Amino acid sequence: MIRILIVDDQKILLEGLEQILRPIEDIEVLGTCLLSELTEKACERLRPDLVLMDICMEGRTSGIQICERLKARFKQLRVVLMTGMQEVSFLTRAKSAGADSFIYKESSGEAFADCIRATMEGQHIYPDVCAASTLGCTSSTLTEREFEILQRICRSMSYAEIAEDLGITKRTVNFHIGNMLSKTGYKSIVGLAVEATDKGYTSSV
Repeated sequence: MIRILIVDDQKILLEGLEQILRPIEDIEVLGTCLLSELTEKACERLRPDLVLMDICMEGRTSGIQICERLKARFKQLRVVLMTGMQEVSFLTRAKSAGADSFIYKESSGEAFADCIRATMEGQHIYPDVCAASTLGCTSSTLTEREFEILQRICRSMSYAEIAEDLGITKRTVNFHIGNMLSKTGYKSIVGLAVEATDKGYTSSV
């Protein structure tokens, strides 16, 4: 069982995440925090395995600052930072703060759950935005890892082969594929792979 604490200053989003994650059998939501300043005390009291926290919150203390404090005080604690803004600078700042993983709020509930599981397994779900690769009806931008996986799919590699080649788990491969489909609007990875091939994005791996 993965015990988590959710921190976000937007009550609607906080309640939405809680409702999505609570029914999942292997994830236990210990509590939620609306104020970043209360996060450390909540961790002392609840002792979560992982904190899922917004990177930008109103108040005196940002998610970046709290992440730095948590990682310094609770050595075994995993921290996943999240944001609703497609801002590359947030990725750099989150990495510098010691966050274990990073996820966009637009991700599906399943993607959040998979990110939490992968992070607890020791994976670092950390997208480096690949700005040149836009796909789908929304002209979405793929992360570097998503792009690597898509290239291998276009070479007819199985999910297991992709996982072995990239040194990640098959669950993590599925997580990234789900994110790609969600962002681009495709219902099948086949359609996305066809577009990627047509645009010449798969010429090298």
